[in-house]
Amino acid sequence: MGKWLPGFSRRSQARIQDRVSRLGARMTATPRPEFNARLREQLTQSPPGEDVPEQRPAGPRHSRRRSRPGLLPRLLSIAMVAAMVASGMWTYRSMPGDTFYPLKRAAERTLFHLSSDDAERADRSFGYAETRAREVKELLGSGEGEGEGEGEREEVIGETLQAMADTTRSAVTSLRQMRRRDSASAKELKRFVQKQRTQIAGMIPKMGAENQRKAHVYLNYIEGLAPPG
Repeated sequence: MGKWLPGFSRRSQARIQDRVSRLGARMTATPRPEFNARLREQLTQSPPGEDVPEQRPAGPRHSRRRSRPGLLPRLLSIAMVAAMVASGMWTYRSMPGDTFYPLKRAAERTLFHLSSDDAERADRSFGYAETRAREVKELLGSGEGEGEGEGEREEVIGETLQAMADTTRSAVTSLRQMRRRDSASAKELKRFVQKQRTQIAGMIPKMGAENQRKAHVYLNYIEGLAPPG
C-alpha cells in the first residue's frame, strides 16, 4: 500500500496489514485430508430417489457357453446301436445249435402270442414251419457222411424236425378255431403242403434212420391237410 489511509494510525495500519498477510497464507494452503474425504463421499453418493443399478461381477466368458457333448459319449452311442443291429442280424441268421438261436425262437413265440386273431397265428405258424425246413436243409448240407460230430448233428436235425411238426400242428389248430375257412386260407394251406412235401422228400435220403422216420411221419400228416382239387 503506497499511502496510509486517513484516520488510521500507523500502528493500526500495521495490524491490518499483518492480518491480511495471514489470511492470504491460509488461502494458498492445501485443503485438509478430512475435507477431501467428506467431499469425495458427497460426490460419490447418488441423488435422493435415484436407484443405482447393481453391478454384478462378470463371470468367466467360457462359463456362458453351453457345454457341448463330448466325443466319447457319441462314440459309445454309435457302438451300442451297431452292437444291437449286429446282434439282431446274428439272431435272425442263427441256426440250431448256435448261441443266438434260442433268442430267435423266443422272438418267434413272442410274435405268435402278439397275433391279433387265429388267421394271423396260422400264417405265422406256417411261416415258422417253412423256416424250420430251411434250417434242416442247411444242417444236412453242413456235413456229409459219418465222422466226428455226426451224431450230434443228427440230434439237432431231429429236434428241428420235431419243432417243424409242432409248428405245423399249431397252425392247423388255429385254422380249425376259425369260424370259416375262406378260399384264400384254403389256397395258402395247399401251397404250404406242396412246398413242404417237396422240401422234406428231397432231404430224406441225407438223413439218418431215426430222422427219416420222423420225416415220413410228418409227410403223412400234412398229406391229409391239403384240400381236394
